[in-house]
Amino acid sequence: MRKLDLNDSIGMLIALASKSQERLADLEMRKQLGLTPAHWRVILALNISDGLTQKELADKIYVDGSTLVPVIDKMEQNGLVERRADPNDRRMNRIFLTKKSESTVDSITLIVLQLRKMIYRGISGDEINSTRKILATMIKNSDTIINELKSSEQSAT
Repeated sequence: MRKLDLNDSIGMLIALASKSQERLADLEMRKQLGLTPAHWRVILALNISDGLTQKELADKIYVDGSTLVPVIDKMEQNGLVERRADPNDRRMNRIFLTKKSESTVDSITLIVLQLRKMIYRGISGDEINSTRKILATMIKNSDTIINELKSSEQSAT
């Protein structure tokens, strides 16, 4: 039986690098701003696209929709977000940043940029740009294969 050498896996290294950066950001957000991982991610996602539905927001921050409900409840209690009924579908709520959370966006952004500087230490600009291009190509290739597989599954049924 063949075994995968995970130490030689680009995918594993990408996952580990991502998780490591996530943990670092989570620690700094909690330390400097008192924000939980879910809270600062929700704020950033809504800063990019305010007024998302809970499902759209869950998809943006890669959590299950049911996991997000208590997070939104707590954030609403703390005055960080507000739910508003969707004007086109009253059964659905849209989530919006409040003035209080909008003022936090700059602090979150500053922390992320400071962490990037530390994380990228010893890596040249050319190496960072090459890495971006390589990762973008890997994502594009993976998405193409996923779409092809989905298409073949749909045509088989």
